[in-house]
Amino acid sequence: MRHLLIPMALALAAPAAAQDWRMAPEYDVLLSTWNIAPEEIRLKAGTPVRLRIVNNSNRGLSFSAESFFKDAQLRRRDGDLVKGGTIDVPALSTRTVVLVPKAGTYKVRGGNFVHRLLGMNGKIIVE
Repeated sequence: MRHLLIPMALALAAPAAAQDWRMAPEYDVLLSTWNIAPEEIRLKAGTPVRLRIVNNSNRGLSFSAESFFKDAQLRRRDGDLVKGGTIDVPALSTRTVVLVPKAGTYKVRGGNFVHRLLGMNGKIIVE
C-alpha cells in the first residue's frame, strides 16, 4: 500500500499545476498608435496571469517589456510569441501570453522609437 502513495500523490498534483494556467486571470492591454493602456499594469508576483494584448490600430504594433518577459516564467507554448522581450501584434488583432511574473517594476514601451517618443510607454509593477 505504501508503494502506491507516492504515485497517487504525483497523479493528483499534476492536474493542479495544469489548472493554474487555465484559471489565470486575464488582463487586457490595449495598444494604439501612440498609447499603451493602461499605462500602469499591476500584477501579483508568483501568480499565473493571462496578458491579452489587443492592437486597435490599422498597423502592426509591438509590446516591448524585455526585463519583464526575461524574469517571468512563460507557459511553454507561449515562448514563441515573445522574441527579444517583444510581442509583435498585427493590425486589428490580439496576442495572448500566459506567464507567472516575478516581483519588480518593469518598463513597457512600443517597439517603434517614434511611438515611444510620442508617449507609447508604461510600466508593469509586480508585487
